Amino acid sequence: MNTEIYNNLRKQIDNSVFTGWQGLFVELINLYNLHDDNQFLIQDLTLRCLERRGEFKQLHGLLNILISELGLFPYLDPDLMTSKDSIRMNIFKSPIAGDITFHLKQAEIYYRIVNGDNIVLSAPTSFGKSLVIDALISSEEYDNIVVVVPTIALMDELRKKFSKHKEKYKIITQSSQEPATKNLYIYTQERVLECKNLERVDFFIIDEFYKLAPLNTSDYRSDRLNLAFHKLFKMCSRFYMLGPNINGLAEGIEYKLNCDFVKYDNYKTVAANEYRYIIREDGNDQAKDIDRDAHLANILQKIGQNEQILIYCKTPKRAASLVKKILKLRENQEIRKGEFSDWLRKTYHDDWSMADAVERGIACHHGRLPRVVSGYVVEAFNEKLINILVCTSTLIEGVNTNARSVIIYDDCIRGTTQLDSFTFNNISGRSGRMFEHFVGDIHVIGRKPSAELPWIDVPIVTQDDSASRPMLLSIIDELSTEQRASLSRYTTQQYVPIALLNKHLGVPPERIIKFAESLMEKCGAWNSIMAWTGKFPSSGQLRHLCNIMFDHFAISRMGGGCVKSKKQLFYRVLNIVNRKEDKELIQSEYDFWSPRNTEYEIDDAVQSVFDFKRNLIGYNLPKIILAISDVQRLIFSRFNYRCGDYAAFAHSLEAMFLPPSIVALEEFGIPTRVAKKIYRISNAGEDATVDLILEKVKSHPGLYTSKFDDFEKTLLNRAIQYL
Repeated sequence: MNTEIYNNLRKQIDNSVFTGWQGLFVELINLYNLHDDNQFLIQDLTLRCLERRGEFKQLHGLLNILISELGLFPYLDPDLMTSKDSIRMNIFKSPIAGDITFHLKQAEIYYRIVNGDNIVLSAPTSFGKSLVIDALISSEEYDNIVVVVPTIALMDELRKKFSKHKEKYKIITQSSQEPATKNLYIYTQERVLECKNLERVDFFIIDEFYKLAPLNTSDYRSDRLNLAFHKLFKMCSRFYMLGPNINGLAEGIEYKLNCDFVKYDNYKTVAANEYRYIIREDGNDQAKDIDRDAHLANILQKIGQNEQILIYCKTPKRAASLVKKILKLRENQEIRKGEFSDWLRKTYHDDWSMADAVERGIACHHGRLPRVVSGYVVEAFNEKLINILVCTSTLIEGVNTNARSVIIYDDCIRGTTQLDSFTFNNISGRSGRMFEHFVGDIHVIGRKPSAELPWIDVPIVTQDDSASRPMLLSIIDELSTEQRASLSRYTTQQYVPIALLNKHLGVPPERIIKFAESLMEKCGAWNSIMAWTGKFPSSGQLRHLCNIMFDHFAISRMGGGCVKSKKQLFYRVLNIVNRKEDKELIQSEYDFWSPRNTEYEIDDAVQSVFDFKRNLIGYNLPKIILAISDVQRLIFSRFNYRCGDYAAFAHSLEAMFLPPSIVALEEFGIPTRVAKKIYRISNAGEDATVDLILEKVKSHPGLYTSKFDDFEKTLLNRAIQYL
C-alpha cells in the first residue's frame, strides 16, 4: 500500500457520512494479502474502523478477519470468532488472571523472555509494553523481581496496578521495608541504590530505559539510573528494558549485556490524528505565549467540555499558570462543589486556584505536588471527575490515563531546549486508550521535532566520553589504568578519600572537595559551632549549617529557586523543625513576599512551599547534611578536635521531624494529617515500621476510617484497597 491509497482510504473512514464499509473491508483484506512492508498502514486504518464499529454491525465478521490477521487478538469480537480465531486466542492467552490476551508482538516478547532472552524493547506508547511486566509477574517464574521506574508517580501507578499480586508477592516500594520470601520491588533508581536489604534478585526491569543516556555532563539522574542498573546487573543477568521509539543502542551494548534490541516502530493499538498550530518565530516568549493561548482557547472550544484532555507544559510553574488561564476560559461553566476542593482549601489555602479549578473539572499534575494530591488527581481524571489535566513530563513518562486528546502546549522540555522526537512521541502517545478511544487526537502548538530518532548509550557499560566522571568514580575499581587517569582530579587530591565521595551519590564530588578544603582553612574557628550531635541543633548551629549549605552546595539552584538567601534557608528549615503545617507555611511565605512584590500571589507561595518540601527537605538537604557531617568528622579528627554527628538531624529533617512511618504513608495515598491520627490510634512506637502500621490498618479498616471526615475516608478507603 502506498501513501496515496492510504490517504484516500483514511478520508473515507474519517468522513462522518461514509457508508461503503463492505467495499472498504474487501479492499483492506486484499491489500493485506499483498504482504508488503506497509502492513502498519492497514493496521492504522483497521483501528480507525474500530472507532466507528457501531455503524456497521452486520459487517463485524469482516472486521474480525482483519483484526485476527493483524494479530490484534484482544480486539476480536468473541461472538464472531472462527475456529481458527479460537485457536489463536488460546495460543495468545497470557498468564494474567481474567482472560487477558496478548497481541502478536506482546506474545513474541513475553515468550522470548521466559525462554531466556534479555530484551530491550523500543515500541510506541500504545504497544502495551507494561502488560509484559504483568505477565512475567503472573507467571511466577521469578521469586524476586525489581521494577525500576523514573518517577514516584509511575511507582505509585504500578504499585496499585500490581496490587492484585499481593497474595503471591510482597510489594515493596520503600527501601526500609523488610522483604518476604517472594518480593516485587517497585523502586525509583535512587531507592535501588539506597536499599540495603536487596540481597537476591532473580529478574529486573527498567522502564523508560532511554533515561540511561545522559542529557548533559551533569545529568545526575542518568548517573543514578546507570549505577542502579550496574548494581542490579551484578546481582542478576536476567532483565527486560522497555521504552519509547528509538533508533537503537550504542555499538557493543547488546554484546556486553547479552541482550537483544527489539524495535517495533509502528505496531500500535491506537491510531492518532495530528493537528499543527503555528506560532510566531520572532518576538519574545511573552508574545509567543499570546499565540499559544489563542490556539489553546480555540482547541478547547472545538473539543468541548466533556472529553478527557491532557495538556503538556514544560515546568510546574507553567502548569499552574495555565490552569488559571483555562479557569478564566471556563469561568461561566457550572461549578461542581465537592469534597476534594474543600479539602484542598482546608489543608493548603483558601485561595489556592487549584481548588477553584477542580470545581470546574480542571487540575494540574507535576512532580512537586504532595503525593496524595497528585495520586488522587490521576484517579479523578480516569474516573472523569476531572476532564482537563495540565501536566509536566512527570505524568507523561509512563503513567496511563484515559485521555482521548493530548495538547502539546510547550514545544520545549525545559527553558528553550526543544522537544526531541522520542520525548514528543512519548507525550503524543498518551492520546487514545485501548477499548475506550481507538483513535486519539494530538494537538501540537509550535514546532514539531524532526523525525530522527536517537541512539541510546548506556555509559556505565560503554564507559565512553558520555560517562560522567562522578559516575566512573563510583566504579573506579573496575576501570582500566587509562580510565583511572581521567579521574586524577579526584584521585590526586588529599582532602577527601574516594570512598567518602562515593558514599554520597547525588552530591557533586567537586563540591564536597571544595567544602573540605574550606573547612581545613577554618578548622579552628568553626569547630565549636560545628561539633554538635543529635536531632536538634541550637539556633546558631543550624544557622551555620545553613550558611555552609548555601555557600558550598548551590542550594539556590534547587527546587526551582525557592530559596534565595542563607537567611531564608535558615528560617524555612527552622519551620520544618518546628513542625509547622503546610497551611501556615504557605501563609507565612505569602506574607513575607507579597509586600515586596505586588505580583506575588497565593499560588506562588503554594508552589514555593511544595518545591522546598519535595525537592530540598525530601531529598537534597538530608543528603548534603550527611556529606557535611562526614567531612567535618574527617577534618576535625585529623587535628584531634571534637567532632559532630548530624545523622540524626538529617534523618529527622527528611521525615519532617515526624516518625518516618508517617511520612512513608503519604506514598500509599494517606495524607500526613490522616497518617498522624492513624499513628496515634494504632499506639505505634517511634520506631514502628511502615509495614507494621499498614498491617494494622489492613486488619481493622473500620477502626480507622470511622475517625475521619468524608473526603479523608475516601482517601483512606482508596489506599486500603491496594494494601
